[in-house]
Amino acid sequence: MSDSDIVKRIADSGGVLFDLDGTLALGDQDSRSYRALPGAVELLSKLRREGRPFAIFTNGTHHTPLAYVQMLRRAGFAIEESSLLTPSVVAAELFRRKGYRRVLVLGVQGVSQPLVDAGLAVVRPGDGETGVEATFVGWHPDFGLRDIEAACRAGWAGAPLYTASAAPFFATRAGKTVGISGAICAAIRSVTGARVTVLGKPSLLALRAASRRLGVVPARMVVVGDDPTLEVAMARAGGACAVGVKTGLGAENAFAALASHRSAHLVVDGVGDLSAYFPNLTGGRRGTGKAASPP
Repeated sequence: MSDSDIVKRIADSGGVLFDLDGTLALGDQDSRSYRALPGAVELLSKLRREGRPFAIFTNGTHHTPLAYVQMLRRAGFAIEESSLLTPSVVAAELFRRKGYRRVLVLGVQGVSQPLVDAGLAVVRPGDGETGVEATFVGWHPDFGLRDIEAACRAGWAGAPLYTASAAPFFATRAGKTVGISGAICAAIRSVTGARVTVLGKPSLLALRAASRRLGVVPARMVVVGDDPTLEVAMARAGGACAVGVKTGLGAENAFAALASHRSAHLVVDGVGDLSAYFPNLTGGRRGTGKAASPP
């Protein structure tokens, strides 16, 4: 794809999906507060003024979607709760479609609350695993042997294993921070041999959930992120336009090391540089086509 083709594809896109950590903002190690990265607030404000749909997808489940939105508002972002997606939001939608009623959850309130809001019964380790139909693992910094044992027992009884993320780390102000859900699932897999289904990035389940939220088919989406193994991989696998930024984990050599069919269509220094790629819209919201169907 030529440079002019990439420019046109971004300009004509129906919606934009942004990563959070390392792309729009940097949080502290526990993500209790955020600092906007240069140009991020201005870019989202421009997209909102021009009627181009956008959403933010974080693999973080430290907090509920509302709590993330509140922290981002304090950092200067004017966004709504409906614009913020986490793997727990994907899990709630998927589990309801599958007809699950009881889910063993390993994680904090940010992991469990979207499931509760969707009407699912959340089971905690120690409650007993009888009738558990799935296990979902998210941010759980205080996990222990009881959690691993509960998930193993549920798995031996036939409950499939899902996780928010299998990423080994994510970007914070302190640099790389360990991705806990991936570590927990590695322990469960080593005991049970269970297959783990990732519901966050780079899963196509995540991309399809974002597609439905935006009302835009993946082929007309732009996905912006700092991690070549997450946002870029997801976009390329799903047919979206992949844009890499160098403000988080993805230093220039990390993007350059990818094979051409796996690389970002465009790499910029920071998200603020994308503003020039989105021309003013004159007709309000663009036609978006049909969003991705549920998996």
